[in-house]
Amino acid sequence: MSLIWAHVANDDERFLHCDMQLYYNFGATNEPKWFVNEILAHHWVSKNDLEFQVHWTLGDITWEPLASCKELEALDIYLELCGVTQPHNLPHRAP
Repeated sequence: MSLIWAHVANDDERFLHCDMQLYYNFGATNEPKWFVNEILAHHWVSKNDLEFQVHWTLGDITWEPLASCKELEALDIYLELCGVTQPHNLPHRAP
């Protein structure tokens, strides 16, 4: 039994609408990547809602809820600078 076969080019009659020149877009965009540069400040929106002022690497500064910042290394650094270990231990006024 031979494992070698002759090459048969794509057959347009057997494989209709098969265009090998089209590439699938996996959702990659040309938009710039946004990364957190640092957390600048915090404020309490209510007794239990905490927001952080985030400085992004592309220059923007926005207020983001705790839920969006929980996994950021920048949050760990900010908490350490504030002398606390948990976000809910932050003072109600930024240092």
